[in-house]
Amino acid sequence: MMEAKFRISEKDYVNALKLYGKLTPKMMIIYLAVAGGLILIAVFGSPLIRIGAIGGIIGGAIVAILGRYILSPMLARRHYRKYKAIHDEFTVGLNSDGVSIESSNAKGLIPWSNILKWRDNDDYVLIYLMPRPYHIVPKSVSHNGFDVASLINSLNKNVGKSA
Repeated sequence: MMEAKFRISEKDYVNALKLYGKLTPKMMIIYLAVAGGLILIAVFGSPLIRIGAIGGIIGGAIVAILGRYILSPMLARRHYRKYKAIHDEFTVGLNSDGVSIESSNAKGLIPWSNILKWRDNDDYVLIYLMPRPYHIVPKSVSHNGFDVASLINSLNKNVGKSA
């Protein structure tokens, strides 16, 4: 079994949350369809309805920008500071049965069949056991001898494509 140790920094936690919040293609289509509908209403609707549609477009854009770039990172930093267990050293392992994750508080094997989905970018792999909670594996763990490419290949093979 291949193993490596790592720690999650506050920056890792905030950036992993950004990956978590990245829109899926399905959600992007829904948001674009709603925006497109509001634009059509703003162009072709009666004057009173136009004002409401324009307000909806502007309000939605402000909420999306403030939420993604200001509020969400601020709350993630706050959560990180209060979440004492995330400050521990973690060990990630990979074997034919699944992914193991260990800290000073817990140790366990996550069988492939229990992984709901996964997602990655250039810096992190997120492993979901449920729709929202996830384990963070920084790809920088490769500097400690962990083969991140093998983890991704195993996830593709045993769980399916990245979400």
